[in-house]
Amino acid sequence: MRRLSGLLVFCALAVAWEALSRSGLVSRLYFPPVSTIAATFWDLTVSGLLPGQALATVSRAVAGLLIALAIMGPLGLAMGVSRRLSALLTPTVELLRPVPPPAIIPAAMLLFGIGTGMKLVVIVFACAFPILVGAVDGARGVDPGFRLTAAAYALSRRDLLFGVILPAAGPSVGAGFRTAVPMALIVAVLSEMIGATSGIGHYILRMQRTFAIPEMYAGVAWLGLLGLVLNAGTERLLARLLRWHAGWKGGQG
Repeated sequence: MRRLSGLLVFCALAVAWEALSRSGLVSRLYFPPVSTIAATFWDLTVSGLLPGQALATVSRAVAGLLIALAIMGPLGLAMGVSRRLSALLTPTVELLRPVPPPAIIPAAMLLFGIGTGMKLVVIVFACAFPILVGAVDGARGVDPGFRLTAAAYALSRRDLLFGVILPAAGPSVGAGFRTAVPMALIVAVLSEMIGATSGIGHYILRMQRTFAIPEMYAGVAWLGLLGLVLNAGTERLLARLLRWHAGWKGGQG
């Protein structure tokens, strides 16, 4: 029922846009009818142009997201377990965490140029801290009773990590990962607008600069669809991985 209500609201907004555009109250150059945008969207999708641009963006976003997970996941768990390591790294983390990811783009461009390396660095930076904080909180939130039970059975550090800490911290790590997913997409698009020859962000900006406005809006629509698909896919993945956890329902921990 909620999905149907949301769809009705979307349709109402589309009808209102169409009517306003055709009324002459706004410029059709900047606000073309929704029907024109939809036709352009269809043509560019069938031709493969927009899917190709979207694939380039998603590839960068996913690569940066996985790199951040591979680095910050284990580091966060280690910080959550080791007070010494946490005391050593927390000041640096708290210094860098409030920095908006776009603020490091100029420095990344100086160090890595405007190629894929720069984009990956910025995406990794954007995704790093949600994953790190989720892993730290998850490791610290392990029930002390679990640790005492593990000690009573004389579990090795490896068994303690994979048998106790990781399963208990899983929902918190999953929540951090889910937060990082849209950030990866947002920063990937932003980095493409600043320096790229491909990607949905580059395409949208190029269409705006050449006053190909229906094409620009079609690119924005594709970006919205990407966000929906990535969000739904992430929730399904996490719900499957964490299906054993009673508190995780519909991808929420």
